[in-house]
Amino acid sequence: MGEGIAADYLATLGWHVCARNWRTRYGELDLIAREPNPSGGADILVVVEVKTRRNGAVYDDPVAAVTEDKLARMTRLAWMWIGEQREFGELEYFDSLRYDVISIRMDGAAGAPLLRHHRGVVD
Repeated sequence: MGEGIAADYLATLGWHVCARNWRTRYGELDLIAREPNPSGGADILVVVEVKTRRNGAVYDDPVAAVTEDKLARMTRLAWMWIGEQREFGELEYFDSLRYDVISIRMDGAAGAPLLRHHRGVVD
């Protein structure tokens, strides 16, 4: 459910979601999207980890659940996805690669999800 909310949010920003729940035996990437470059250059490729929690979860902000190990795995998987896309000629040029986290709490007012977008969580 959280990934659908996050994908809809990215679409409102004018981003194009390239892949959802991309899986290999090594793990999964939640969302891979292209963000239009504000300077007019090639798009920015963004790997997005979505963390969704309900009221009473262990972490106050779901982004706290994204560990260094998780970020390292995201990086390995991102390059696997890029390699696969290049192999099949399906990847347009991108200017840079960035890792974001979208955290969603499902305990908002009147049941509305509370979304936070954390940009550039890896240098």
